[in-house]
This record gives sequence, C-alpha cells and structure tokens, in this order.
Amino acid sequence: MVFEVVVPIDGCEEETEFELMKLDDFFSVITGVETGVTLRLMSFGALKSLAFEFPDDFKEKLDIQNLEELSIFYIFVLQSQVSESSMNIFSPIIINNRSLKMGQIHLNLEELGLESLNNILPKF
Repeated sequence: MVFEVVVPIDGCEEETEFELMKLDDFFSVITGVETGVTLRLMSFGALKSLAFEFPDDFKEKLDIQNLEELSIFYIFVLQSQVSESSMNIFSPIIINNRSLKMGQIHLNLEELGLESLNNILPKF
C-alpha cells in the first residue's frame, strides 16, 4: 500500500510517497516511490508504549479522526553486528491507514516526563 508523505521524514525530505510492506507482526519496511530509499520499521506495540498527544497541525495534515486508524512505527537501523543496531523511539513514523497519509513526529522528552534521559544520552 502506498502512503502520501504529508510531514517529512528525516533524511527523506524529498520523498513524497512510501510503499509499506509488512514483514511480520513486529517489522515492516517502507520504500520511497521516487528514490527507492528503504527504511526498516518496528511496530509501536513491540515495545512499551509512550503516552503522547499529536499537535493539532499534525492531526490536520494526516487527517486523523481517531486513533484506531493509525499505525505507529519506530525507525530501526539494522547493523551487521546486531548489538550495534539502533531504534529511534522519540521520532516515530505515524501512518493513517484510512487517509493513506504519513509523517514523522518528534517527541519532546520534557513533555513526556523523560527529561532525565538527557543526562544519559550521548551529546552530538
């Protein structure tokens, strides 16, 4: 299924559509229609849920009417050494299965009550 990108995805700002392919209950892949870039995703349900709210402008762009129409994924970077693999849990990909729109949201650690993580996360 192909989804229109209405809120850009980091590193893929030029991509306007992604095709979603589900691999199993936890993993999926999205492939850029124009560029062919591939991103591996892990479903939101695979990890403990973070409670967050969508800003109004984000809800409007994705045409979100209720939470049941959404799929939430984390970008998963698979390395040849599995122990070096990583996942971005603070910038999930949100897919609206009804409107066929998608985008990436950046969560604020302080708003989530996780500001103490700033002390243990590496600084770049």
